[in-house]
Amino acid sequence: MKSLYNIPLKSAEGKENHLSQFKGKVTMVVNTTVGCGNANQMEVLQWLQDKYNGEDFQIVAIPTNDYCGPGVTKGRWSQGITCGLDSKAYGEEVYKTTFQYSEMVGSNPNPNLNEQLGNDLPQGVNGLGKNNLPPHELYQEIARQMISLSEMNRSGMIKDKTPEGGYLSPWLNTGFYNGAFMGGNYEKYLVDRDGYVVKHFTCTTLNYDIEKTLKETMIENGTPAAMGEGRTMEVFNEEYALICSEIEKLIAGNKSPVNPVFNNILQSA
Repeated sequence: MKSLYNIPLKSAEGKENHLSQFKGKVTMVVNTTVGCGNANQMEVLQWLQDKYNGEDFQIVAIPTNDYCGPGVTKGRWSQGITCGLDSKAYGEEVYKTTFQYSEMVGSNPNPNLNEQLGNDLPQGVNGLGKNNLPPHELYQEIARQMISLSEMNRSGMIKDKTPEGGYLSPWLNTGFYNGAFMGGNYEKYLVDRDGYVVKHFTCTTLNYDIEKTLKETMIENGTPAAMGEGRTMEVFNEEYALICSEIEKLIAGNKSPVNPVFNNILQSA
């Protein structure tokens, strides 16, 4: 396993080794874009950034155009992104984000994603009909770590406490170790201070309502904006509280099960 913080990746502005600055911090790696129904999470991600002040915790935005489609956002944002600076501009202008963005890279979409979404598109093509970029080394390493975490979970090495009867959120009930392949924008990977993935939260987890430019248009037309199907404030609050709890455990010093330090502790115990 390799620390994500050692993987070469440019910032949105082109600065080398963007990820190395996060060594020693807990991070949440999120694939961001613009034209996406999950983009309302930008606001929630900023809440997390503000809550932990950026000292011990940082949102790390990794822009991708792999899941974009037309008609989700309005105006200049309706056709996805061409580079990392597009996602940064959208986040800052629409949601007032203060976290940092990388260059645009290819992620690791589920090979059957278009079929599952009912899109008449070939594999490796996004909703705009454009070819996806090859998966970046960052997402290849994330996939390796998620596969290892999944195996550890199946073997019982990882013991997560699930509430009796399960979570209110069906997106939490899918588990936290299924993120080797991705199903959309805003897949969230929680990473320990050494750069190893701890848990994955699906792209729909933390959806609050709808994308802001569409919400503003709906309000202008007298149509109230509602949360998505199956989404309630109780579901959102449960997801947000759980993620905050996981962040705080890592800030306090918890390590990922795939972190070599964690494995050394197990072997010496």
